Amino acid sequence: MAQIRIGLDFHGVIDAKPLYFKEFCSKALEREWEIYIITGGPEEKVRAELKKWQINYTKIFAIYDYYKAQGKVKEEKDRFYVDEDLWNTIKGKYCQDNKINVQIDDSGIYGKGFSTPYCHFDAGSESCLLPNGIKLDFTIPVTETLNLIAQKLANL
Repeated sequence: MAQIRIGLDFHGVIDAKPLYFKEFCSKALEREWEIYIITGGPEEKVRAELKKWQINYTKIFAIYDYYKAQGKVKEEKDRFYVDEDLWNTIKGKYCQDNKINVQIDDSGIYGKGFSTPYCHFDAGSESCLLPNGIKLDFTIPVTETLNLIAQKLANL
């Protein structure tokens, strides 16, 4: 199998279990896997939180920054708006374009726009299901979870 690339959502995934994902990212990077933080953003705030928690990664993609650079963000006081269809489909397009092997995300709405395997994270059970029905459990040791990902991605 080619190099493994994992997409992780920040809000609702990493920030739900920062200590776990600190080790997860560290051990994945030691295996020479790539970790993409794929988030709503803004990147500056996400980057600061990742630094505070000492979470390493390969690259950040922030929807807010992507559309702001294109002039598609409407800002009002403390809020911003982006067309809902654009917002909800860009993670899937980004994963496809960047050959992400699996996206771990807490939002069901994003999964509809994915051709990449999408693992819908549930903070209550601290797990998600891969499209082949395999459960990724984020309560077991990180090495076991990474081994399971490596084994199961070969079968997707």
